[in-house]
Amino acid sequence: MKSTKLAQTLAIESQIRMPGSAGRLLKQIRDIESVAPLFRDAGLVKAVERPSVMNLTVSGVCTKSAIIKALGGFLFGSAAVRTDMRIEQNQISSNGSDSVSELDDIDFEAQRKRLDLIEMRHAYILAERMLNLDCPSQMILLDTPLFINRDMFPLKQHAKHWSEYEKTKAAIEKFWNKYRTKLFPWDAHGPILASIVAERFSAIVSIARQDLRTIEGRKHLLQNDGFDAKRAEKLQGLDDKLAGIGDTRFINGILTGFTRTIGFRMTEKRSRMEPADAVDPGVIGFHYKGGRSSQIQMVQLAGDEPEWSAALLDNVAWKLMVLDMQNKSKGMPLPQLLGQQQLKILEEFIGYYKRGISDALKNNDIENIWKSDLDEEI
Repeated sequence: MKSTKLAQTLAIESQIRMPGSAGRLLKQIRDIESVAPLFRDAGLVKAVERPSVMNLTVSGVCTKSAIIKALGGFLFGSAAVRTDMRIEQNQISSNGSDSVSELDDIDFEAQRKRLDLIEMRHAYILAERMLNLDCPSQMILLDTPLFINRDMFPLKQHAKHWSEYEKTKAAIEKFWNKYRTKLFPWDAHGPILASIVAERFSAIVSIARQDLRTIEGRKHLLQNDGFDAKRAEKLQGLDDKLAGIGDTRFINGILTGFTRTIGFRMTEKRSRMEPADAVDPGVIGFHYKGGRSSQIQMVQLAGDEPEWSAALLDNVAWKLMVLDMQNKSKGMPLPQLLGQQQLKILEEFIGYYKRGISDALKNNDIENIWKSDLDEEI
């Protein structure tokens, strides 16, 4: 029986497949190059001007969770760090920091979703502490969503997940009831609270595939953010070109350095976010790209038009673009990048926590503490 080594098989396959793959990629690149100017003309993509001198106080909240197996189950650690920075005449200096953490045991039931909820709650705790200072930062950045998405909702039979959801929902609702009127844009001089969330490129891509000539097709867009309905007519009939281009390649093709997409509503044609009362005034977002080599990010903001306008969204965008830093293959605003460095100790600390619990159980320390309390009561 004749045998062929894997290296030979791969070499043959690459020679066969290479021309077809290269041809498809070239076609997609040409399609993007032909479509990109149409998006700019219609106002769906726009350049953002940056001031030459920057003065800004900014706080970045970075969250992280980790799990370790222990005693037939799991232990978890969740922490958040807020890094405060001051930028004066383009000179950057530290302005303090704050943190919050939680360590406990956790079962296997919906682990990741429960930890996501804990991280959201931690982010809001640190944001609230900042707002209660005498001089809060002009911009507060979170790395968790502002509101609870449908995919984070618990099943009724998952009691612990449901309890975590209710606590987080109540905390977010309380925050917005108390601080909304103190935040930008409701207070013209208030802090900007923004969330830098995962790269959800499908949002702007799905909008591009709507019939933007109709009211139904345009309802996702903020009309006061520079949308040109007449020029958008040229985007009709582009489904064939867009269908063969992945969302990631498409958004990277139409966004260049220091550009952003038009603001779009995140509650239209989406599963309901919670808490409902906090979401009702609106949730908007846009994608942006800092430098040429920067990663594309998406920002989430509370509110809707007319509170938000093109000028105000540009004001948020250029601040984010200037703060954008690259950490290997991942980009994020500088204060969050610094916070991420502090969070590296979380896994190691959970290991210490596990060893401490194991030692306490072996030495019967916990039972002795319970018994001592019982003796005092007697």
